Amino acid sequence: MTDTEIRPTTTEDARAPRSFCDEQAFALERMQLALDAGRTGIWDWNLLTGEVHIDERVRRLWGLPEGVPASFEIFRSALHPQDKKRTKEAVGVALDPTHEGDYEIEYRVIGQTDRIERWVSVRGRTFFDEGRAVRILGTARDITPRKQREQHVRVLLRELVHRSKNLLAVVQAMSRQTAAGSPSVEDFQRKFGARLQALSMAHDLLVSQDWRGASMRELVRAQLAYCMDVPQGDVSSRATIDGPKIMLKPEAAQNIGLALHELATNALSFGGLSRPDGAVSLTWRFEDGRLNIEWRESGGPAVAMPPREGFGHKVIKRLVAQALDGTATLNFPPDGLIWTLSIPASYATVRDEQA
Repeated sequence: MTDTEIRPTTTEDARAPRSFCDEQAFALERMQLALDAGRTGIWDWNLLTGEVHIDERVRRLWGLPEGVPASFEIFRSALHPQDKKRTKEAVGVALDPTHEGDYEIEYRVIGQTDRIERWVSVRGRTFFDEGRAVRILGTARDITPRKQREQHVRVLLRELVHRSKNLLAVVQAMSRQTAAGSPSVEDFQRKFGARLQALSMAHDLLVSQDWRGASMRELVRAQLAYCMDVPQGDVSSRATIDGPKIMLKPEAAQNIGLALHELATNALSFGGLSRPDGAVSLTWRFEDGRLNIEWRESGGPAVAMPPREGFGHKVIKRLVAQALDGTATLNFPPDGLIWTLSIPASYATVRDEQA
């Protein structure tokens, strides 16, 4: 083999650095791999000359046009107005020679060309010469998805607090009103427990739909099956349920669920479901921007206006209607009780036929 003959490169030869330059190249490659894995860009601010150097990733974050040189003024002008003051304060701390630690901040920037708002995590390290800041080398990373998730969580938490307060208010009212109309502790426990269960079933349906709403048909079947103590598939033997496929908003599902519980409980004790040949029907329709619901009983004993107004009477006649900006009627013809509820159509949406 002559001195000029080229020998095949082995794996060991390829992996073994043969010079200082190779070591530098591999070190740079490792750094670039780490930056790519973290989707992180690099910027370099020379405080003596004012020059700012950025890589392609940082240029995209700031939406800078190709060929336009970076500058501190461009960086500052891209800041979201609400973040400028604290960013200025953070830069001031970074230039203070008595400050220990890296410059680190999260803020929003508005792209120069695309005008897209992005959240950016910026971290920098200041270099000093005889107590004077001369250079800052740093990184920038797009954290917009994380900030959006955090905002979503905050919205959910606020909504959870709001709904929890409303739910506690409903439970408190149920407890107070049930106690006022109960002749004994046992009677209170039975009625209050049943009403809590009715409320719980409405919430189960809402949770199954990520709190977007609850199916009107499923809500009716769940409440009737519970009160009648039968499987949901057997409800149709005593109850006619008819109406378009709709999803009730959470407030509507909760309140209408309570009303259905009171109606079914009353029908089982005194009305259309208290006799083997009795029945109830529940229908709903959209008419003139309203959702109109009707509960009608038949085949039960002759009914009449009750001598006193209990909690259930208040729920179906006033409380549900007030909660849903609607109107309710309660009539007692001899052949069976009739209840109607009319609420704004905005409390419900038509379901997809595949839903």
